[in-house]
Amino acid sequence: MDQDSYLPKYLKIKKYIKQLIEEEKIKPGEKIPSEYELANKHEVSRHTIRKALDLLLQEGLLYKEQGVGTFYGGRADNSSKMVGFVSISVHDYIFSDILTGIDDALHEAGYQLLLGNSKDNIDREADIINNMLERDIDGLIIEPAKSSYEENNIDIFYKIREQNIPVVIIDSAFSDDSFSYVVVDDLRGGKTATSYLIASGHSRIAIIYKDSHLPGRQRFLGYKKALDDAGMPLLTEFIKSYHFSELETPDKFSDEIKKIVDSLLSVELSPTAIFCFNDQVAVEVKEYLNLKGKSIPEDISLIGYDDSKLVKLNNIGITSISHPKKLAGEKASELMLKNLQEDDISTERIVFEPELVKRDSVKNLN
Repeated sequence: MDQDSYLPKYLKIKKYIKQLIEEEKIKPGEKIPSEYELANKHEVSRHTIRKALDLLLQEGLLYKEQGVGTFYGGRADNSSKMVGFVSISVHDYIFSDILTGIDDALHEAGYQLLLGNSKDNIDREADIINNMLERDIDGLIIEPAKSSYEENNIDIFYKIREQNIPVVIIDSAFSDDSFSYVVVDDLRGGKTATSYLIASGHSRIAIIYKDSHLPGRQRFLGYKKALDDAGMPLLTEFIKSYHFSELETPDKFSDEIKKIVDSLLSVELSPTAIFCFNDQVAVEVKEYLNLKGKSIPEDISLIGYDDSKLVKLNNIGITSISHPKKLAGEKASELMLKNLQEDDISTERIVFEPELVKRDSVKNLN
């Protein structure tokens, strides 16, 4: 059980017992090893054994006969009919649309969705996943926390796959093909946003992006490519990454964005346009610029990303890059259901092409 070293001891015992059943070493109506035998074999306390057995009893896989022992009751389908979905936010930003897409498809297929909010925190994400595994989920759909960091939870995702539990990753794509992915072409999205600003006559274009998130790095690469293609220099004073998550530490995030805006305004030739990682950043930037006496787009042009509800409220009207939201959720569920219905887990990569959604936040300088 080395590959399960990250699991709590009682979950390892639970898995061991299920393995005995799956390998038909214990048949329906047969007694499972005693608490004493299991505790000795795995060098754990009998309390740990009881915790594992209680879970299997709750699931209906085992039954007890007082004074005799615990038995395998037999069940044709060991599926829990539950799929976990872990997101970095449950804020009504674009999450509700993604959730609707996932839940509708899974519900129609007879699956229940277990929801977890990591708040973009790696440790919290790991705890949520372990809790879901305790509930014996059949599959996991996840928007990974801090996906560009080396210390992210990808090792846990690999170990889940080794248990033949399908994993579908949404909104981030790691460099290998070990998982199914549903993503937006963020490099193209970053290039589209920046190219539009260039076509509108802007040459001093700043970017504020989230370095801890793989989509943020891709959007930055798209920004860089657009400048390169236009023969324009990459000005380091206009490249700003933020580190405090808007989901994990919103107050620190807000303060950091304000400091970034102040630093951009302090440059001798300040930017005429800012491309923001997402609409949350764009709205934060707009509100602070307004406090500083700057108007959008008269003084500074602005582009966000995700085409969320935020840019359509209170007459904000911020130009943004589209995100498929509900369709992305539906596709993630389709991949999950395909994996659950197959003996061998296959992987697939679905990539959406983003589009520019024009509003009133970009001034034409031509």
